[in-house]
Amino acid sequence: MEATQKEKNIKIIKDVLKQYLQEKSYRNTPERYAILEEIYNMDHHFNVDDLYFIMINKKYHVSKATIYNTIEIFLDAGLIRKHQFGEKTMSSSSYEKSYFDKQHDHLVIYKEGSDKEIEEIIEFCDPRIQGIKQSIEEAFGVKIDTHSLYFYGHKKK
Repeated sequence: MEATQKEKNIKIIKDVLKQYLQEKSYRNTPERYAILEEIYNMDHHFNVDDLYFIMINKKYHVSKATIYNTIEIFLDAGLIRKHQFGEKTMSSSSYEKSYFDKQHDHLVIYKEGSDKEIEEIIEFCDPRIQGIKQSIEEAFGVKIDTHSLYFYGHKKK
């Protein structure tokens, strides 16, 4: 049977991780690959607590410390991206898979009556932002490698 695109993508990111671990002389552990696969099976942003809960429910024997350390490796390897959607602590940082994702920005919608509790995160891509980026590059004689843009708000009543 032919592999699905998701299965092909997971094989690719596992190969990327393997190469990264070899280059950095890090241990090549099955836990790292299991965590990576769980992340790439998600279709939403996640935090360490979310990931830990998923791993425990699937009977993986990993500690939160292992997940935190693994997250740092994945960040450095370019396999995930970190967000601070108004959160103040590392434990409440949000992450998303990034290896196959195109550049996008975020609209953070807070729950009614709150400026801290997030109801929804909407990802969007607006070509006008690319134009602004190009204008900045020309004006300042720089090459912008990446950017992050967050809008925060509440739903209209």
